[in-house]
Amino acid sequence: MIVFMLCSAPLFAQRKGDNKEQLQQKKTRLEDEIKLANVILNDMRENRKESISSIEALQQKLRIREQLLRTMRREIELLEIEQREQDKRIIELEELLSQQQEMYARMIQKAYTARDKQAILMFILSSNDFYQAVKRVQYLRQIAQAREKQIDRIRQTREELEHERAELKRKKEEKARLMARQQEEQRTLEAEKIDQEKRVADFKGREQEILADIKKKQQQRDQLNAEIQRLIALEIQRAKEEAQRKQIEKEATQVGLVKGKDFTGKTTNKQLQELIKKKREEIARLQQQQQQQGAPVTPTPSAPQEELPVLSAENQLLAANFSANRKKLPWPVERGLVVGRFGKHSHAVATQVVIDNKGIDIATSSGSKAKAVFDGEVISILRIPGANKAVLVRHGNYFTVYSNLTDIYVERGEQVKRGQNLGLIFTDEENGKTILHFEVWQNTTVLDPSSWLQ
Repeated sequence: MIVFMLCSAPLFAQRKGDNKEQLQQKKTRLEDEIKLANVILNDMRENRKESISSIEALQQKLRIREQLLRTMRREIELLEIEQREQDKRIIELEELLSQQQEMYARMIQKAYTARDKQAILMFILSSNDFYQAVKRVQYLRQIAQAREKQIDRIRQTREELEHERAELKRKKEEKARLMARQQEEQRTLEAEKIDQEKRVADFKGREQEILADIKKKQQQRDQLNAEIQRLIALEIQRAKEEAQRKQIEKEATQVGLVKGKDFTGKTTNKQLQELIKKKREEIARLQQQQQQQGAPVTPTPSAPQEELPVLSAENQLLAANFSANRKKLPWPVERGLVVGRFGKHSHAVATQVVIDNKGIDIATSSGSKAKAVFDGEVISILRIPGANKAVLVRHGNYFTVYSNLTDIYVERGEQVKRGQNLGLIFTDEENGKTILHFEVWQNTTVLDPSSWLQ
């Protein structure tokens, strides 16, 4: 019963999908994100015109602070569970100590009544034989040892009881500190909500300006996405042709054709397949002659029955590795805050406008660099008027896009490694925002990057 009660708190936490250590780690991470949000907001606001991006950053900070409050509430719940279990444990130890002390008191009482040394000596000497005398001496020793063991048990129980009481006191103090911090965070959240409402209200008079800005940005994004789709479609076709070419060349080699002699890289697939067909016919005639002469027949290499591959073996492996890293990919910036979510959602200020975001927008500090989230090949560096530059990286049949860059550190066709710097993220001097737009595609289907990052 005691073991079950002591374990019930951790088991309850696991059923809820978290434990105290995980909650503390999450709380630390959320606090770090709030600090980063403050840095980003300061960059955006310091001596500059208020921007939509600062509203979005503040909204994200509010969401993070709400998560922090939920985490704190859950941590307080776990502390309360632990306190209740510790209270029960203390009561059990107090009862156990009382029982041990009563037992020891009875042992002392019996020892007091048998304290006469002469009586003890007579008890030993009255034995029927030497063997019985030895047994009686051992019995008396066992009684003395039992008293010593009982003293040890009482001491251990007292020490454990003192430890449990100290732990309970520590947990109560921890809970009090956490509750005070929670109240402070709640007051901060309410103040930030008022600040956000005020800032949104300030933008209401600039609705036409905002709508024009939204339209301009959406056109730039539509142009970027159309170009990305076009490039991905070309790359898929190129990868398919490359894989098919390798398969045809492999078949040509199997039938005995020699690259550089019988065919070259300039030989078209149709011409090469015709050469393979003629070679097979030649092998068939040779087999027929061998059969007529009674000689051993040379086996004909079998023609592949499967369809021509869409990806080469190398790209298939790269795609499988990328897929296996879902929810494990590193962020494309050192430290960042998502200020633009994936998919369709209302604009931060012009709530009647629905934004269709094909990726996520990550605000970061000035001077930050975009990093490759996985090994791959740079297949294009895009230049969209008014939208700076973008780098498109292929990972088998997966693609990642890093846009709003200025300086580019890689070249088309270059093999990049996970974590490698791709380019410098543009900082808008007018409003101080440094935002990376990041996308993930599988073939021509756009995916939510948030479900792929750590």
